[in-house]
Amino acid sequence: MTEICRVIEEAKYTAREQRAARNKPQPWIVLKLMVLITTGIMAYAAYVYIGRFCLEIIKGKRNGASKGTGIALLVVFCLLFLWMLWAYALVVLISPGFAKDHVPQCSPPPPARPSYSQHSANGYGNGTHDQEDFHGRSYEQMSPVPNVHDFHEDRNADVIDAFPRPDTIPEVPLPVGESTFTPPEPHTKVYDDLRRAGIRNVVRRPPTTPVLAPEYRYCSRCLLLKPYRAHHCRACGTCVLKYDHHCPWIGQCVGARNHKFFLNFNLATAIFTSYTLSTLIVYTVRSSNDNEDLDPQELLITALSGLFLIFTSSLFLSHTRLLALSLTTVESLHQQSIKDREDHMLAEVFGFCELRSKRRVKAEWDRKWGRIEKEGNMWWVGSKSKGWEETMGSAQRTAENPWGWLSWILPLRLNKKNDMETGMNYQLNPRFDKEGRWRRRSEWPAELR
Repeated sequence: MTEICRVIEEAKYTAREQRAARNKPQPWIVLKLMVLITTGIMAYAAYVYIGRFCLEIIKGKRNGASKGTGIALLVVFCLLFLWMLWAYALVVLISPGFAKDHVPQCSPPPPARPSYSQHSANGYGNGTHDQEDFHGRSYEQMSPVPNVHDFHEDRNADVIDAFPRPDTIPEVPLPVGESTFTPPEPHTKVYDDLRRAGIRNVVRRPPTTPVLAPEYRYCSRCLLLKPYRAHHCRACGTCVLKYDHHCPWIGQCVGARNHKFFLNFNLATAIFTSYTLSTLIVYTVRSSNDNEDLDPQELLITALSGLFLIFTSSLFLSHTRLLALSLTTVESLHQQSIKDREDHMLAEVFGFCELRSKRRVKAEWDRKWGRIEKEGNMWWVGSKSKGWEETMGSAQRTAENPWGWLSWILPLRLNKKNDMETGMNYQLNPRFDKEGRWRRRSEWPAELR
């Protein structure tokens, strides 16, 4: 078993190194292969449903179904099929938007010079957040023993786990802190839970890397400074605006300019496959009860419809949630890693059954920092409806969206004034500093606290 695990780990790291070393994009035929396969599946489904199912009913060769029923089934199928095909054509043909079309190439920016004089990121010193040092405190300034202040003020947030952890801590009252954050009363459950977490130096530690600084946004492959939310896609070999993910089913990335059509396509496909699946099941059961021979091709399309119904409906629901939270798939994975890290740290302090204690600690962290998926989202626009309408268009008819809510269902293009600039400009959440570091609630603008 040990040998098997070793081989799997070696294969995983080898594959990761090969992906990292790949500089050339995939060949065109490889990128578009799944588009051809998907189109073939659609065409085959239409052939079976129309030629071997609907026409058989219209010709009267099926018991328990009239000619009018066959025509009605055919008309509804054709409308749903055309809707799905329309959405698929747009999501395949419309580019997600590439940074190279808007940003000129440049030389790498100079690396930021570390400063060990300002430490406001962790709540100490007099420096402002714009001047803070993202490298953390120097070794001499670290305290090996955490005290009760640590889980409230995060003053010792960067102490490494190698330092000894005391079994007890002195009875020191919690500090009052900023006026926007009131600490829990002593000897309450919340106080005791935070105290237990503080002993083990378990506090919320948002990443302090200045991800929006030029040296972190520079792409060494495309040789340009990436716009906000842009990422380099190894499969396409270029930086994509508001990169969500690379989708082999459409032969390109999902990004700023085709994300709406990607959602339209998943919705259309989910409804189309649910209709196909339900009608085929109903008439297959009837044929079985009448002792008629079952068509193997109809059974195959029934199975494929069920498979793609699960797949596309899951994608539609997950991307609906992401758009409402003003997130992309890549950004949501980053947030999930923060949540997983916190869950792992709390699991070292509290037992499996101490769920309420874990929730109380997280609630206190949220009071001080904000929620990870909302206030802790660098691109949060303030509400779920605004996040949804940012990509899908407003519910009301406007000059930008003359279709209103109908554009949420059909793949209708929005009349954006700066369509070519879509994916270039995004408003940073004011709860973050200008270099993309999450600030405590006490450092937010007064109207947001």
